[in-house]
Amino acid sequence: MSDPDPFSNSSYLEIQKPIVKGFQELKKVTEELGSRTRQLGWKQRNVLIDHVYSDYQKHHQLEFARKEWEEVSWEYKVHLILYELMREYRDIYGYFPEYVEMFSQIDGIIDLAGKQDEFEIAQILLKWKKKLSQKNDCI
Repeated sequence: MSDPDPFSNSSYLEIQKPIVKGFQELKKVTEELGSRTRQLGWKQRNVLIDHVYSDYQKHHQLEFARKEWEEVSWEYKVHLILYELMREYRDIYGYFPEYVEMFSQIDGIIDLAGKQDEFEIAQILLKWKKKLSQKNDCI
């Protein structure tokens, strides 16, 4: 006898709903952060040009533009890593049949971030894991 169709199992679908919804939200946030990173990159470039034309008198503006770009760029990279990891586990139907393994991978990254004192990374990943596993107390 063959395995039952997982899509006919309502608990499987209940597990998938928050994961799929969270993945769609993650995609949107990642795209927005990518766009913001590019905007701030151009802003930083323009401030640098102003700095040069001002005979190097705009140190504070340049430093502010650099820090602003670095913060958003860093956050974008963390989100992009999670997004790419999830894409690897997504099937052709948009579901995540190996979600237990996927959450295990996310937990591994969170643990590693904690061990390396990268608490901001761990915090972002924990936030997303919580969103993805709503109603999935077993994960």
